[in-house]
Amino acid sequence: MRSTKDIFSQYQKYLKPYDPRFVSKDFLQLHRINLLLKEMGSPENNLIGVQVAGTKGKGSTVAFLQQILVEAGYKTGSFYSPYLVSPGERIMINGKPIAKIRVKAIADKMIPLLKTVGKKLGEQVTFFEFTTAIAIKYFAEEKVDIILLEVGLGGRLDATTAVGLKNKIITNISYDHTKSLGKTITKIAGEKAGIIQKHDKVVTATSNRALQVISNRAKTKKASLLVVDKDIKYSVRKVDLTGAYIDISCMGEGYKNLKLSLIGRHQAANFACAFGMVQELCKQGFVISPQNIVEAAGKTRHQARFHIWGKNPLTVLDGAHNLHSIRALVNVLRDIKVNPQKTVFVLSIKNTKKQIPSMLRTLSDFSKKIILPDVTNIYDLKDFYTTSQLKKRYPKAKVASSLSKGIADAKKMVGKNGVVVITGSLYTIGEILKKDGGRKM
Repeated sequence: MRSTKDIFSQYQKYLKPYDPRFVSKDFLQLHRINLLLKEMGSPENNLIGVQVAGTKGKGSTVAFLQQILVEAGYKTGSFYSPYLVSPGERIMINGKPIAKIRVKAIADKMIPLLKTVGKKLGEQVTFFEFTTAIAIKYFAEEKVDIILLEVGLGGRLDATTAVGLKNKIITNISYDHTKSLGKTITKIAGEKAGIIQKHDKVVTATSNRALQVISNRAKTKKASLLVVDKDIKYSVRKVDLTGAYIDISCMGEGYKNLKLSLIGRHQAANFACAFGMVQELCKQGFVISPQNIVEAAGKTRHQARFHIWGKNPLTVLDGAHNLHSIRALVNVLRDIKVNPQKTVFVLSIKNTKKQIPSMLRTLSDFSKKIILPDVTNIYDLKDFYTTSQLKKRYPKAKVASSLSKGIADAKKMVGKNGVVVITGSLYTIGEILKKDGGRKM
């Protein structure tokens, strides 16, 4: 049987070409998805749930919230962006990806609707809009209790916003997709805050200028707002290879030394967003016990977030692809007391051209040993450094002809007692997991 990716790809001829790395801000619009959903009979009308925006942490926040709701017995539909191995990972119910046969059944029925939308508007819908519509139809057919939608790009004009959910999370905001969202934190925050509508329930872990933008939007829309570090208090006790241990409280409910299965203090902020939203959902009639929260916190899984892929040497996969997430990765390494002298980074960059120098500097502040594989892709390292300049700035950095060669070289450099960290792109991590079947090395 064909893969889910093959099934999705057969519909490309009905869709507008789309790549968030190159798309202009003007390309992001809601009229296409709005009309498509209307032609489908508005399946979103009977769905309730949470929309999650932010520069980083969206997927982990959805994963935490999904696990909490599943533990509480709720049939939970989740829409993730992007996928790692198979497009079916985007659309899940209770953590199980949509079956290939369901994708085809729903998509086949949508073909005449795609043609109708194209004829009425004079343009086709995008692949992301198409997959969003499939997810919404699937969740409606399965009569899920609640849905969780991870924003694809920005927020204000993202396809997930057309669903009209009344609960919103904005995790954090940093520089990413500046061509589409704006070149300042204020402008980027404005795009993220655009998901907030009248009387919404909002949780955010943003701060400073971004928080001010979100607060102003919430006030204008008469939306309630819970802020991490203000209304949702947490502190990190320790971080190790088993996870993070935190104290957390919100609205009178709290936990001491709560274990999070996802590794890193930044995951505590993501969990805090999920925890704050749980309080809001409980006020709306959801029944979630303390035991549900404790169990979920300790068993949530989300691939490519400090994913331990192998041992001897310890080999970590992390999808950090911008400066903000690279800093979080380095902080994890410091927290778990990794020896910098025995650490090698394999940095495979796919889609953050302008941040390459900053990412290199941040990694080299921890370990000077960096391997750069496949530097001839579209984001060519030579846009910034010639080979001699690279060698001068980073004398211990090396260039490898391929990703597999880079990983092999890194292992040789550190030996069995060292650490190899493969990072720079979720797409790279997905390629590794697909080739490996998700197994450890």
